[in-house]
Amino acid sequence: MGKFICAFRGHRDFYQVPLALAEAGLLDQFITDAYAVPWVKALARLEPRSVRAKVSLRSEPGLPTELVRCLWGTTLVEHLRHRLGCAPTMTFNKLDRHFSLAAARRAARNKTHLFLYSSYAWEAFTARYHHTPRKILFQYHPHPQSESRILAEDRARYPKMGEPSPGGAAPQLPEKFLRRERDCWKHADLIFCASSFTKRSLIEAGCDQGRICIVPYGVQLPATADVAPPSESFQAIFVGSGGQRKGLHHLLLAWQKASLPPSSKLMVVCRTIDRGIEKLVAATRGVELRRGVAQMELRRLYADSSLFVMPSLVEGFGHVYLEALAQGCPVLGTPNTCLPDIGTEADGVFLVTPGNVDELTGHLESLARALVSNRTVRAAARDCAAKFTWPSFREALRQRLAN
Repeated sequence: MGKFICAFRGHRDFYQVPLALAEAGLLDQFITDAYAVPWVKALARLEPRSVRAKVSLRSEPGLPTELVRCLWGTTLVEHLRHRLGCAPTMTFNKLDRHFSLAAARRAARNKTHLFLYSSYAWEAFTARYHHTPRKILFQYHPHPQSESRILAEDRARYPKMGEPSPGGAAPQLPEKFLRRERDCWKHADLIFCASSFTKRSLIEAGCDQGRICIVPYGVQLPATADVAPPSESFQAIFVGSGGQRKGLHHLLLAWQKASLPPSSKLMVVCRTIDRGIEKLVAATRGVELRRGVAQMELRRLYADSSLFVMPSLVEGFGHVYLEALAQGCPVLGTPNTCLPDIGTEADGVFLVTPGNVDELTGHLESLARALVSNRTVRAAARDCAAKFTWPSFREALRQRLAN
């Protein structure tokens, strides 16, 4: 089959794609930004616990460090630009091409294949080679054409809800950056998506569906999970960025309209939140805003909640749904996510039409009655998550590559 180069920034998908290749002896090199190579781990031992926790996220025990190449310069430039107040969107688009160029040089030198994530594929896929590499694309976001259309339609209905916080407005990207995400699929021999929704967005852009494979992500199951939250009252939880894409404004409007028990509570966990949506939070009774929590605390919140709800407009997958299900917490979302690929109402997976506040209101009212202390649904939710493991995700990738 030949070996592959994989490249992306950050600890995307918990390094499961390069790990899948490495386990089968198919990884030539993994190119990333900052990774916990041995000398980084040694330095981290001298740092506070919070730093050590961040470093631990940047490693995967099964991934041989000798196969990892770090572009440390991109990390330095990224932090410098953030300190200078540069827009993150522009920073990432400027830096992402370096990973693709590094992959192209390595592929040309070693005559290897390419397995690249969509933000890091354009330069490598369009380069000229003396061999004919296989070009495998992991499309982890829905196609930007579909995303732009869906968000524009929602902004027309709720013009103030997409208003970013001060200084958070994304600049208009030049065409050379836009085409990298928009057109890279045209150069791929095989495309992996984690959800049917992402696949549909590519088909809408003109891609032949025969080139696309759906492989849903996995999740690490906790050793134990409560089968029922301790509270007898209805508590819902939202976890995600507080922007338009996640549908938080729809959830808050529905919460305002819903006839719920007086003790009902909505916990909103997000590190960043748009200005218009933050005002809506303040105007909604029974809502508590948390500006991010530690992972252990988040697991406890899932276990204490009757329902996880995130009615996203656009979602490449939405790993938080699986994380909630793994804790035995039923989930409510839209078809524009991974949920149609994950389960049905019998599995504790409930769907509403994207952007339909009235329908969302009705579901909140009915689930407030049905889910409190419902051990059967919580057990089904955990069983649903157990079907989606990271080993099965990696094996599915390898099987599709071999076909």
